[in-house]
This record gives sequence, structure tokens and C-alpha cells, in this order.
Amino acid sequence: MTNKFNLSTESGKLFEFAKGLPVGYKGPVLVGAVCCFTQSNLSEIVLQELQGEGYSIRLVIGKFLRRVHAKGWIHKEGLYSNLMFKNSTRKKLLNLGETHLREGQYSCFYTQPSDCSSFVEEDKEFRMLDLFYSPVLLEELVPFFPELRSVIGTHPGILITQKPFWLPITIKEIANQLFNCPYDESTRQFYFDLKIRELLYHMLENVFKQNMNELSFTPWEINRIHEAKRILLEHIASKPPSIRRLSKLVALNEYKLKKGFQKYFNTSIGQWMQEQKLHYSRELILNTNRPIKEICGLVGYPLTTNFITAFRKRFGVTPGDLRRK
Repeated sequence: MTNKFNLSTESGKLFEFAKGLPVGYKGPVLVGAVCCFTQSNLSEIVLQELQGEGYSIRLVIGKFLRRVHAKGWIHKEGLYSNLMFKNSTRKKLLNLGETHLREGQYSCFYTQPSDCSSFVEEDKEFRMLDLFYSPVLLEELVPFFPELRSVIGTHPGILITQKPFWLPITIKEIANQLFNCPYDESTRQFYFDLKIRELLYHMLENVFKQNMNELSFTPWEINRIHEAKRILLEHIASKPPSIRRLSKLVALNEYKLKKGFQKYFNTSIGQWMQEQKLHYSRELILNTNRPIKEICGLVGYPLTTNFITAFRKRFGVTPGDLRRK
């Protein structure tokens, strides 16, 4: 997130923002935040953003008066969380695909810098809180959530909430406390530093510890699961071993291998491998002159049509169109 607020429509038209809050604004205020707003035939939006050491808080309130897709750019690597308090939104990241966030839900994802776009239903007020946490800040919580170790630094990124979670009362209360900071400038920053960490803790606890009776893994088994991931990465440009073969290679039974992979990487082995192969094919298309048909074979698609369909679904463009850009 950035104080430049460089948002545009899908066609490339920029939203023009003025500093401050609009006359007559009666919504919640993020005390000490940088504020700006836009009022046009496209939208009425108020943005408030507060920067801290290793985090950002952005409150977005308004409505789109016409059907538009807002485009932006995620400049920093880290964990992003979107909390939807009013209306719903569809968000699409180049790295991670599309998520649908309904009113009263939140999502968390870790990503490298990426293009992103959002769609909100026209002529209905929306209210959302967007949070950013740097990898350094996330390290503080690794002792409490060891699962974060496999999230931090993930390339190109990972959806921590495979499906959006409903906002529990604890998270709603902390969010309201951010909008009703009772302290003056001398102590306000310390207050936000504490609250932003408290909010992150509850979100991660909700995600990682929702089932206290889930299957447990020893440190050795966790190491074997990461070894399986390493072996799979060696087969990006070739046929990967079957799950049965992979379990023998890492000396871990198939059940624990599949469950552990899902737990620590938030996806199945097959889905993860397909994702890696598609990203590898994208790199080959952008950085080599290899024929697309040859790339299809390298990443395990015997039929070019199937590859094109999967590629377009993942990246929103065909391999040929991407190469011609």
C-alpha cells in the first residue's frame, strides 16, 4: 500500500484524489492518517491510510457510481488482509487469482509485488479495511504460529485463507478500537502498534488454530514434507513422481504427506504442482523464444488447447497474447 493512491479503472483512466476529507463526511476516522477523496461521475471514495513500522492500515469507504474495475499495484512483499464491513468485493491478483469477499468476511494472503484489481457492485456503499504486514513483523509471530515459516518469502505468493473467514466479534472490536483511538499524538503510535499486532494474532489464530484436534506432525515429519516440496520443484520441467513414489522418497506415508502438504502449504500437491508449472511456463514465454507447443510439453500439457485454457484462466491472457505484449 502507498500514500500515492495510484488507482485506475480497467481502461487505465486514473482516479483523481484531493487531500483531506470531503465536506460533510460523517464516517469513521483513522486518527493521524493521511486522508484523500475523489468525487466524480465514476465514484465517491474516501481513503485513509496510516503507516507504522512494518505495517499499514487503510480504511476505504465509498461507492462506485458506474460499473468499473479499480486497478492498483501492490508494491511491497508481505501479508495483506482485507476486512469487508459493508457490501462485497471481488479482488483479483495476478499472482494468486480471484477471491470473493462478502460483507462480514475477511481474507489473508501473502504476495510478492503484484498487479491487482477490484470490483464492487455499483451504486452501493462499501466499507473495507485493508492491512499490510511486512515479513519482519510477521517473524515476531512465528513462535506462536510455526505455520508462518512456510508462508514468509513464498514466491509468487499464497492464499492463507483458501476461502474467506467470517469476522468474529473479537476482530470487529479491535477494528472499532482503531477508529476510536482515545490517545493523543505522543502515545497514539504505540497504541496502533499494539492493536495492529493484536488484530494479526486473532486473524492467524482463527486461520491456523481453528481445529485444535487436527493431525499433528513431528519436526522430522515437517522436514520430510518440505523435502517433498523440494523434490517436486526439481520436476517443474519434467513429469513429477506420483504421490506413492514421492512418499517413498521422503519416507512418509501417503496420508500424512497429503495432509501435511495441505496444512503447511495451504493447497493439495496436485494443485501446487500445477500452479508452479504454469508460473514456470509464463517465465519461459516472457524470457525465451521457445515455441509455445514445446513449452506445453515441458509443463505436462500434451494438448496445446488445454494449456491455453489453463493459462488464460490463471493469468487472464493467452500465452500468445502475453508474448506479443
